[in-house]
Amino acid sequence: MSLSLNWSVKRLTTKFEFKIARSAETYYDSVILELSDGTHTGFGESLPNKRYENGADAVCALLNQFKSKILDLPVADYESRQSALENLFPTSFSLQAAVDTAFWDLQGQIAQKPLWKLFGAQKKMVTSSYTIGISDLNIIPEKIREATPYSLLKIKLGTDYDHDIIRAIRAETDKVLRVDVNEGWKTLDDAKRGAEWLAEENVEFLEQPMPANQLDDIAKLYEFSPLPLVADENSVRPEDIPGLVGAYDGINIKLMKCGGLTNARKMVDLAQQYNFDIMLGCMLESSVGISAMAQLGSFAKWLDLDGNVLISNDPFMGVRNESGEMILSEKPGLGIAPR
Repeated sequence: MSLSLNWSVKRLTTKFEFKIARSAETYYDSVILELSDGTHTGFGESLPNKRYENGADAVCALLNQFKSKILDLPVADYESRQSALENLFPTSFSLQAAVDTAFWDLQGQIAQKPLWKLFGAQKKMVTSSYTIGISDLNIIPEKIREATPYSLLKIKLGTDYDHDIIRAIRAETDKVLRVDVNEGWKTLDDAKRGAEWLAEENVEFLEQPMPANQLDDIAKLYEFSPLPLVADENSVRPEDIPGLVGAYDGINIKLMKCGGLTNARKMVDLAQQYNFDIMLGCMLESSVGISAMAQLGSFAKWLDLDGNVLISNDPFMGVRNESGEMILSEKPGLGIAPR
């Protein structure tokens, strides 16, 4: 099979400034891959995260350097393909994800089946949350109004005014909240106080409360916390999962961290093996990345697949997000198309 590969950079603009404990952004540069066999075109997305790798320019440089090797990868043998991708791009997990996703999309189209069926998943999945980033308190009412259709809110904390943020949100809504600290609490005492206080605020779980390199402290918090703890920055790759036993109740799997659908499936299997609850999350990807992760949606207890509804200029159509209800397509592969 003769393949061709093209790519382009799309600037994705956020509806609001997207601020977490360690960064604030108004746009993200996404690298969109198109992998074609002459009849079908598979899409993939690389949205490099500053915490883990360099930006879109570095991704494009790698694509230019290794294009011929990518085109030699097997379409159907995903295990050997993933091994080759990790050797080619050991420091760019998002590029691994983009290439792997494009091959899976192509494979699904050739098989004339949506990927969720190839993966043994179901079309129906739980409701996804909608993220409220850190912001000035006077903007919170506007953000809550924007989130009116969504029943579950994911709140970013990790500031010196966390209590004020929650109070401002609670002045607007009594919806169930999920809290993501993005490593923002640096001491065990702060984390204990935060977990105890949030347990009184109708919070469902607490995500990555402390820095990933403080796993011993997180294990102590786990013994104390009245809320379930979910790993994010601690659950990057499949090999991370065994070491999280006794520190977390669940793990968050993201394509841009784990290296694609092949590794995401491995992480689902490992999470089940080690009795972790599963959350499927995202960066602020377009409908390419969100549609890809949604193919595994039915395996998750929690979903946070809202990246494509937090941007104002999604260049693709794919999985639909109707007030948090994720609606997959019956179309083959990812079921996406350019706008």
